[in-house]
Amino acid sequence: MEIADKVRILKSLDTRGLIARIQQYEDDLEHALREQASFKDINREYLTSGMSTDCQEVKRILAELATQGPPAESGKRLTVTAREAWLQKQRTENNELAAAINKQKSIAFLLENNEINIEMARRRLEGARALLALRTAQINFLAS
Repeated sequence: MEIADKVRILKSLDTRGLIARIQQYEDDLEHALREQASFKDINREYLTSGMSTDCQEVKRILAELATQGPPAESGKRLTVTAREAWLQKQRTENNELAAAINKQKSIAFLLENNEINIEMARRRLEGARALLALRTAQINFLAS
């Protein structure tokens, strides 16, 4: 193979464009990670450690409601079960609590979207790096 053919093939590999895309993918990943960190910091009182647990804000409102308690029936204290049932009912009847629960769900959804964006940015970057490794091998082959 002549040198002119090798030069034409090397130029057609567009390694410069690939390197520019890798840099863009790295920037995109960094931006997504910073966005997630900022989002978590801003909304930390609505984040949970699991999907079925209440966030700090919901726990705070429930604690306030628990101290107020339901209205006593004919002067008697309510049983623990009745008190728990009342608190559970407050999740839909108490506007502040319902709003906090809805915001918690919304924050969890947005956080999941952020994590998807981060994962996709990682995959794009990994794919571009794998392609660069292939191009490097092709260049080494042509150079020999």
